[in-house]
Amino acid sequence: MDMIRVLIADDNAQSALLLGGSLTHERYLCEVAPSGDKALDVVRHLACDIVICDVRMAGMSEFELLDQIKNLQPRLPVIVGSDKTSILEAIEAVRHGAFQYLEKPFNNTDLLGLIVQATANPGGGSTPPPRSLPDLVKGELVQASALMRELVESIALVARSHATVLILGESGTGKERVARAIHAGSPRASQPFIAVNTSAIPERLLESEVFGHVRGSFTGATQARRGLLLEAHGGTLLLDEIGDMPIALQPKLLRVLQFGEIRPVGGDRIGHVDIRVIAATHRNLSVLVHEGRFREDLRYRLNVIPLVVPPLRDRREDILPLVQQFLQEARARTVTSPVESISDEAMNVLNQGAWPGNVRELENAIERVVVLGREATIVPRDFAFLNTNPPGEMWPSVEDSPVTLKEMNQRYLDRVLARTSGDKVRAASILDINLSTLYRWERAKR
Repeated sequence: MDMIRVLIADDNAQSALLLGGSLTHERYLCEVAPSGDKALDVVRHLACDIVICDVRMAGMSEFELLDQIKNLQPRLPVIVGSDKTSILEAIEAVRHGAFQYLEKPFNNTDLLGLIVQATANPGGGSTPPPRSLPDLVKGELVQASALMRELVESIALVARSHATVLILGESGTGKERVARAIHAGSPRASQPFIAVNTSAIPERLLESEVFGHVRGSFTGATQARRGLLLEAHGGTLLLDEIGDMPIALQPKLLRVLQFGEIRPVGGDRIGHVDIRVIAATHRNLSVLVHEGRFREDLRYRLNVIPLVVPPLRDRREDILPLVQQFLQEARARTVTSPVESISDEAMNVLNQGAWPGNVRELENAIERVVVLGREATIVPRDFAFLNTNPPGEMWPSVEDSPVTLKEMNQRYLDRVLARTSGDKVRAASILDINLSTLYRWERAKR
């Protein structure tokens, strides 16, 4: 196998020599360019496999070297380094065509893993061009609000890159839709998109589900299983609710992100995958790191480009177009329903709602009134189940009608279950508790 040739473009001579020595030790062929002009000369006359360059070179503006390299060799992967990291700069680097954006000085393990990923498929094969911005969001992400328009613009930029993305937002905001939009706008769009909710699978089965297993590796493993990582090979894997991933599995995921390495349960061979990982969570990973429930190095690897999906209460301009969309979809699913439209008064009820379950709760509310509706027009009383009274009204006065903390807890559980139409998974998500805890609370009521 031919050795991989790496071009290091850095006007800091000491930094370039140290990096070159480190990569040479790992059996890479290295060319060092102390200036932007020299780097471009090397790109023109030598067959480089990958470039590692500074975000700005002496005598050049920010990203000027990157732009010129991409003009000369559009498919040549470029890793951009910066002494002072910035989320905006990271997104801008991706927009200019960078394969990845890293903080300097480089972490050797991370850098080596990225080189492996970037050079695993030389030339990139024949992939379709990314979809345009209108195609990317049509029918997927309503963007009447300024917050959503800004998010969609970021999605379009991020989609073109190979960078790992961390999608943050409350439960029900539409994080999976964002992930699907990123995949749809990427060069991997024709390849698989696989989503797995790490909180919905028992811990003992999650490793097998994601990494696969060999036959006989545990009781009941009568057949080998490939695992979702291999199912997503060439495409995108969404790890939803990544904050709930068991701490014991996190080092294995880290190997996937760094080197594309996978080892099935019970296996003694390491395989490799070419995937883009998108993670999503409603939790604060920094808090989980502080509590010892999440690895800091994994958080660092996932949080390359964070995207925040705003809650519905902060983008109320989106409620009307979302209702129109959900109403049309619900009527198509329930053709026997007489419901055809929604009154202005009923829309006012929805516009004033707190929506703790966000877009998912709104969608479920529309589905419910379409299925149970008896008239052509939805009116305010159809949304009585939403209980839009101020939260304080559900609690009794301590002086007039004292209740125990257990009783108050059970009343609140009943309210949330009512608002989620009995969906226990959604209720547990809104309450920020494990599903097992919710079942325990329900048993306590009996």
